[in-house]
Amino acid sequence: MENNNIRNSSYEQTLAGVTKDLSDLRANILGKLSREILILQAQKNALTDDIQRLQSQRKELEVLTVAQQGMNQQEIQRQQWIEQLAQAITYHLKNDVIVTNSRVLNDHSANFEQLMLNLDGAIRATFQSLQRDVDTYQRDLDDQMQRMYTQRQQGELMLSALVERIDEYLRRSSADRSGGGNIGGNPPINFTGTSGFAGAIGTNGSNTAPTIPNGNGNFNQIQIPTFNSSQFRQYDQNDTRPYAGDPTEPINSLESEPPIAQPVKRLNDWWIGFILVLGASVVLSLQNILVRIIFSNSSIFGLFNFGGLIKATVPNSFMLLLLRMLFATPIMWLVAKFIFRVDVLRDFQQLLTPSRRLLFWRVAFSALLQFTSFAFIYVALGILNPGLAVTLFFIFPTVTVLLAWLLFGDRPSKERWLVIGVIYFGIMLTYNIFGVAKPDTWGVIAAMLSGISFAGYIITSQACFKQLNPVSFTSINFAIILLLCLGTLPFTLASISLNGSLIFMCFLIALTTLSGYLLTSFGTKLMGAAQASIVSASGPVFTTFLAFTILGSKLEFIQVFGVFLVTGGVGLLSLQNMYKRAAR
Repeated sequence: MENNNIRNSSYEQTLAGVTKDLSDLRANILGKLSREILILQAQKNALTDDIQRLQSQRKELEVLTVAQQGMNQQEIQRQQWIEQLAQAITYHLKNDVIVTNSRVLNDHSANFEQLMLNLDGAIRATFQSLQRDVDTYQRDLDDQMQRMYTQRQQGELMLSALVERIDEYLRRSSADRSGGGNIGGNPPINFTGTSGFAGAIGTNGSNTAPTIPNGNGNFNQIQIPTFNSSQFRQYDQNDTRPYAGDPTEPINSLESEPPIAQPVKRLNDWWIGFILVLGASVVLSLQNILVRIIFSNSSIFGLFNFGGLIKATVPNSFMLLLLRMLFATPIMWLVAKFIFRVDVLRDFQQLLTPSRRLLFWRVAFSALLQFTSFAFIYVALGILNPGLAVTLFFIFPTVTVLLAWLLFGDRPSKERWLVIGVIYFGIMLTYNIFGVAKPDTWGVIAAMLSGISFAGYIITSQACFKQLNPVSFTSINFAIILLLCLGTLPFTLASISLNGSLIFMCFLIALTTLSGYLLTSFGTKLMGAAQASIVSASGPVFTTFLAFTILGSKLEFIQVFGVFLVTGGVGLLSLQNMYKRAAR
C-alpha cells in the first residue's frame, strides 16, 4: 500500500510539473502577443496623429487658400496631390498593419500547435517509460516473492527431513539398544511391475526421499529411547579425568571386539546388499519373461512349448494386471504389517482426513500413472522381444530428468545431456534403425509410452514420499491399482478366458513382484540407494539374457550393443546423481 501511495505521489508531482510548464508557455506566448499588439497600437496611434495633423494642415491650407485668393492653379493642384498622397499612404499603412498582424498571428499559431504536439509526444513518451519501469519493478517483485516462497518451501522440507532423520536415528538407537531392529527403513522407488526393475533412480539429482517413520507427519509420536544403565560403564563422581571412549559402550566390548570388526562388517553388508539388489534385478527380469510367455507360445529351454494363453491386446493387458494385483495387493499389505511393521490401514485412514486430502489425490494420481505404465508394458512385452521392450521402456530415466527440469527448474548439466544422448542413441540402435528388419511399431510405441508414464509416476511418488512412508505408499498404490483394474471389468469382461495355467502364471508374476520389492528394500538398506540404483540399471541386460536362455529369443548384434549402451547410460545417470548428492 505504501508503494502505491509513493507511486501516486510521483505521478501527481509529474502532472503538476507538466501543468506548470503549460501555464508558463501560455503566459509567455500571450505576453509576446500583447507586446506586439501594443507596438502596433502605438504605430496606429502615431499614424492617426499624423493623419489628423495632415488634416489640420489641409484645413489650414484651405483657410490660407481661401485667404489667398490670388493663389494660382499650380498651387491648387499641388495641394490636391498632397491630399491624394496622404490618403494613399494611409491606405497602404493600414493594409501593411493588417497583413503584418495576420502573419504574426499565423506564425505564432503554427508554433503553438507544433509546441503542443511536441509537448504531447514528450508526455506520452514519459508516461510510457514510467509504465515500463513500473511493470519491470512489478515483475522483479514477483520474481523475488516467488524465490522467497520457494526458499521457504525448501527450508520447510529441509527442517522436516532433519526432524525425520532425528526420529529415525532415535528409533534405530532404541532398537539397537534393545537387541532388535526394524528393517522397514527407507526403501527406494522400486520398479515393480512396469518393467519390474527395482532401483532408486529418482528425480534429477535426488533419487530417494526422506521417510516418515511413523507413517505420517505427526512428530509428537517420537519416543525417547530408554537405556539400561547396568549395561554401560559406571563413573566415579569424584573422578574428574576426561574419558576418551564411548560412554554408551559396554565394558566387556572393549576387550571382546577388535578395532577392524566394524569395517569388515560394513564391507560384508555391502556385498550382501549387492547380491540382494542384483538378485532383485534378475527376479524382476524373470517377471518380464513370464509375461511374454503368457502372451506368446514359446519354446522353454528348447525342450517343450508353452504359453500363448491370451492375446496381446489392451483388454487382455488389463485382465492380466487385475489377476496379478489380486494376488500382489493382499500379500503386500501382509508384508507391510508383519515384516516392515507399518500400519498401512492407519496411514490410509489419515490420508482420507481433510488436512491430507491433497496428498491422497497425489497418491491416486501416481497409481493411475503406474496403472497406465503396467498396461502399456504388458502390450509391448506381448508384441516385442522382452529385451527390446524393456530397453525401450528404459527411456524413463531421461524423461524423469526432463520433467524435473520442466517442473522444478533442475536444469541438466552438459555431462547429463551427453549421457541422455548416449541413452537415446542406444535406443535407436536397439530399434535397429540401420537395419532392414525393424520391430513392430505399435509395440515400440507401447514400450515408450510405458516409460513416459513411469517417469511421471516417479516424479509424483517422490513428492508423496516426503509425507508418507514408502511402504504404506506402495501398499496403498497397489490397492488403488486393483480398484482401477476392477473399473475396467465392463470393457474386459467379454474377453476374459480364465484357466488354471493363466492363474498360476499370474501368481508367479505377483511373487516375482513382491520378491523383487523385498530384495530391493533389504539390499538398498545394506549398500545404499545410490549404488543400488546403479545395479538396478542392469535390468535390460538380464532381460535380454533370460529371453535368449529361456525362450531362445535373439537380438541382432547392433541391438545387443544398443542394450548395453542404454544400460551403461542409465547407470551413468545414477552415478551422476550419487556424486551430485555427495557434492551437496
